[in-house]
Amino acid sequence: MRSKLEVLKKLREQINLEVKGLENYDTTAPNLIIANHNCLMDIFCLPMALPEEVISLISARLIYKKEIPRQQMVETYLQAMPIEAHGGAFYSDACLDSASKLLQEGHSVSIFPEGAYVEENVVYKGRTGASRILYTARAKGIKANLIPVAIDVKKTKSTLDSYEPPVSKVTVSILDSINYEDSYENYIHSHNRELKNIYLHQPIDEGMRKIADELGREYKDEYIILRPKGNVIFANGETIETENAHTNEAHLRYNNELEERVKEFKKVKK
Repeated sequence: MRSKLEVLKKLREQINLEVKGLENYDTTAPNLIIANHNCLMDIFCLPMALPEEVISLISARLIYKKEIPRQQMVETYLQAMPIEAHGGAFYSDACLDSASKLLQEGHSVSIFPEGAYVEENVVYKGRTGASRILYTARAKGIKANLIPVAIDVKKTKSTLDSYEPPVSKVTVSILDSINYEDSYENYIHSHNRELKNIYLHQPIDEGMRKIADELGREYKDEYIILRPKGNVIFANGETIETENAHTNEAHLRYNNELEERVKEFKKVKK
């Protein structure tokens, strides 16, 4: 897969973007970047602000749904991997495992732990997918950095879903990395499901709180409520109702599509 840094630079020229904290970003190791989610354009503003090419873990519908020109924007500007949040544990786990494989291969990966964006100027509790990616890689000996990033962009109801560059200034602040080693050690040595969940949450909670503090926003210690889609979307844009997507055939198909996408990525070095 070819680098998309050059086209991202051209898109960046259309945005009044300020990047802070580049000194906090380590390019000598793979990074897992977690960020708050304001609007659709976040998925483009985040990678264009970073000093290396990253793979964006975003909704499968942004990648696969035949919705032009949004799908064209994603294909043009992003190195993207899908996260399927509406098909149950099998599909979400398969996506997270694929993202962790990329991290293990030396790629840096970004994810929005809130799982969706809302109108309110608040930061919500992050889901644990980022920790699962991180801990799976750590178990394989990969000590990736966990880097929280605060994105400040003004939006309205009419611009939440817009793929047009925002008119107002966008500020992206790269914060100090999170030390998750103690949480990881506690996680792997715990046999209690409730404790494991606590240790999965610890580094992500710390990161999301730091993001809220940086933005001067309220931190809500609760999840955004996701609106269920009721189906799973595949690489060709086909959707299968969730209750019908739990067959060996459908699982194998989805895994094969993820494996093919992982194979497309090659490490792009500066």
